[in-house]
Amino acid sequence: MKRIHSYLIILAAALSFGACADSNYTDIYPNPAETSAASCDKLMTGVFYTGRVYTFNSYWRAWTWDNYSLGVYARTIGFLNDEGNIYAVGDGYANDRWVNFYNTLTQFRVLENVYNSLDEQGQATYRIFKDLAEVFVYDHLSQIIDIWGDVPFGKAGYLYITGNAAASYPAYDKAADLYTLMLDRLGELYTDIHSLNGKLNTQAAAYLPLQDFINGGDLGKWEAYCNSLRLRLAVRVASQGNLAAKGKQVVAEILNGNLPLVTNNEQTIQLASNDDDTANFFNPDDLRTGYVENATYSNASQAMLNALTQAVSGENDPRLPILYSKNAAGQYKGLDPENETYAVQYENTQKPSAERIYSRIDSTTVGYNTEFISPILTASEVAFLKAEAYQQGWASGAADAARQAFIDGIWYSAQFYFKENEISPSTLGYKPDNNAYPTETEVKAYAGKAWDAAANKLEAIITQKWLNFGYIQSSQAWNEVRRTGYPTLFFPVDNGAQVLKSVPNRVRYPVSERSYNTANYNAQLQAMGGTDDYYIKLFWAK
Repeated sequence: MKRIHSYLIILAAALSFGACADSNYTDIYPNPAETSAASCDKLMTGVFYTGRVYTFNSYWRAWTWDNYSLGVYARTIGFLNDEGNIYAVGDGYANDRWVNFYNTLTQFRVLENVYNSLDEQGQATYRIFKDLAEVFVYDHLSQIIDIWGDVPFGKAGYLYITGNAAASYPAYDKAADLYTLMLDRLGELYTDIHSLNGKLNTQAAAYLPLQDFINGGDLGKWEAYCNSLRLRLAVRVASQGNLAAKGKQVVAEILNGNLPLVTNNEQTIQLASNDDDTANFFNPDDLRTGYVENATYSNASQAMLNALTQAVSGENDPRLPILYSKNAAGQYKGLDPENETYAVQYENTQKPSAERIYSRIDSTTVGYNTEFISPILTASEVAFLKAEAYQQGWASGAADAARQAFIDGIWYSAQFYFKENEISPSTLGYKPDNNAYPTETEVKAYAGKAWDAAANKLEAIITQKWLNFGYIQSSQAWNEVRRTGYPTLFFPVDNGAQVLKSVPNRVRYPVSERSYNTANYNAQLQAMGGTDDYYIKLFWAK
């Protein structure tokens, strides 16, 4: 990554997107004509690099956002019944997530602009870099939509190109329209990437492995990433809403057409920690700061423990000791908002380590794991997407296709977390003797029992998918809860709160939009019925 970082071209202006008055807003931009000095390969890396904070499990993503905020809504982490503060989202944290995406989009707009200015030969060389950056942008765009709903996109990110601040404030696009765009474009991008795989010219083939720090220039993995992301989005809209028919059609196209997907852990789209350049990429010490030192949010969620201990009668999930430590009494116990008062929770969390009441996120697997792998799109998720599609009849398959995909999903999840534990140099948490992790046969036997025991197969699929996302991909776990209603989770009423008395359906637009894109924000308010309400459901939500 050091070598890649030396080639980065990052737009200084993007660092202040949406946070300046018009006069300073233009001062920080150099002459847009100077972008001709940039090349598409380096700008692609700039897109990835700008979005890295919310791609790696950095502290800012994992704790201030995915867990401290959204993890409460998904119940993938333990939290206190702290009256007046249970569901509060820090506006600064929401603003940072929003701004990071639009910085990333700005970088992509410059790449597009440079690419479009090239002659035919130049576009033939650099097309692959534009394609890969676009896939990455849609991954993050979908995350932004799934948090807020309607967002600016079509007119957003062009200030660096036009230099016209007055015309740069973007209108909002409908979430369903953006999902339609992503479903269509990802299909087109897969076709284009596939056509270029093995056929890059000498220059592009030489540059790509140097500049692609996600998949190392492996276009087979990019094909799988593109299709798997498209499958994720298609399943998300297929359950209900005005894109349900389109979602089902795309699911069938991908699965019945046997298009390349992430189908094993060697193909998983992920980012490894980088001890060589921790200041600029991912510093694994972030995990210690969040998952070890955070006294409350490193405690287990009882809902997660229930999923790990109750799927099969009398048998614990093989992942349990890898994911959580036992408490001081040698038991698995999590924060339980349904059966504990705040006073009890607070007293319990103040006890010294020798008397610890609650299980904690395992420190070997996560907290002190300086080799931690950050998942982007996993084989486990894809297997559960398949299981749902087969179970719902959205794709054709063998009679037991849903069951087999479900079993595969649990095995790939276990395999991934076992690997996280194995590569960790820490022995402060759980580390099996001689790396004696449960075998594939043992895990799949457990998974088969979980399937057979489940009265509601769809609930079993989604609960396992939610469990796999867990405290590593909490925002995706929240999506599943809102989309399907599974798993069934208890959330206390916060009578002390002025606004968020119960778990919300979305997050309010951040302060930068209210303050600096005011006209378009106000127009969006009218489209939403006059209020930026936390309880408006997204178009794909149940």
